[in-house]
Amino acid sequence: MTLPASAPPIRVPRSRVEETHRRLAVPIREALDRVLFGGPRAATETVEAFETAFAAATGRRFAVGVQSGTAGLFLALRAAGVGPGDEVITVANTDISTLSAVTHCGATPVLCDILLDDYTMDVDRATRLITPRTRALLPVDLYGHPADARALRTLAEAHGLRLIEDACLAAGARDHGRPVGEWAHLTVFSFNGSKPLGGIGNGGAVVTDDPQLAGRVRHLRGYGADLLRGTEPGGADAAGKYAFTTEGYNLPLEGPHAAVLGVKLPYLEEWTSRRRAIAASYAARLAGEPVGLPTFRAEAEPTFRQYTVRVARRDAVFARMRHGGVDVVLHYVPPMHQQPVYRDRRFPGSDDLPVTERAAEELLCLPVSPELTEEDVEVVVETLRHAVDPASSGGM
Repeated sequence: MTLPASAPPIRVPRSRVEETHRRLAVPIREALDRVLFGGPRAATETVEAFETAFAAATGRRFAVGVQSGTAGLFLALRAAGVGPGDEVITVANTDISTLSAVTHCGATPVLCDILLDDYTMDVDRATRLITPRTRALLPVDLYGHPADARALRTLAEAHGLRLIEDACLAAGARDHGRPVGEWAHLTVFSFNGSKPLGGIGNGGAVVTDDPQLAGRVRHLRGYGADLLRGTEPGGADAAGKYAFTTEGYNLPLEGPHAAVLGVKLPYLEEWTSRRRAIAASYAARLAGEPVGLPTFRAEAEPTFRQYTVRVARRDAVFARMRHGGVDVVLHYVPPMHQQPVYRDRRFPGSDDLPVTERAAEELLCLPVSPELTEEDVEVVVETLRHAVDPASSGGM
């Protein structure tokens, strides 16, 4: 969508993360100095320290740092044994990383419709999609809203499947009183700069309680090299030799990214609380307006990467909001089965996604950066009120 040339500058951006970086400038520089000038093991030790801290923060035994959330999804599927001929039940309202991770394993995505309440996988529909070829369930915690992973774990266990949770947008979320990802065999997080726990550039982690799955992810992440007994860390002996037992990949989390993430991780709970407060303010101020508000299971505590509402005549509302200086976005439109790369693939389930397709036509993502002020929130609400035409609300 092309905005008019006369569009005013953005008054409320989707993020002001640079303000946070300025406040943390001293510890960030100190952490980077340790990586840059701390000797040959400094980067490795920084990554290991962050992995330990992130595992504790997510309540899991193991965290394996990886190059990105995309890499984490692929490695998690590979570690779970997903391969050619298998099917993985997932959703179409997501980033391409979710589906491409499946297809890059040689498997087939089977698309499940969603709940209109919170835009996450419909467990009842997922149940009906299981076939003898199904190997895994891959729900997405879209916009930081926890999918019903406990119910999906029960479903997975009943059919001998792996549950792999795409929590790339959900660091800081909780479900049933526990950090998000508690119920999955493997859970994947992203640390891209736009995510609730964002670093510098890309980054991600796969968390699990299973030592074999953690070891498999770590093995695949590191070229498929096994640690040689009596050698230096990383699998090399004194002559620099490795034992490659798998065709793996070079997809580690790098030291500088881990350094910044290690500084920011202790603030995640504080930032998540602020995101929830902004979301609650939106919900209260928009109550009674012709706007469809998300609702959640009582056990779910989202982290709100954005606050995603539904409006009639969405494209017109989007244009008015942008013209009014609010940096609204459309994630993820159109859904994956309608994207050019997949339009001719006809994945199983793609002909029966009425809720996914409706949501894609109506959704509008409002900014929820923790740096936003109460004045910013009021600007967003008032701009949305003026942008929505009550006569065309369609009874939302």
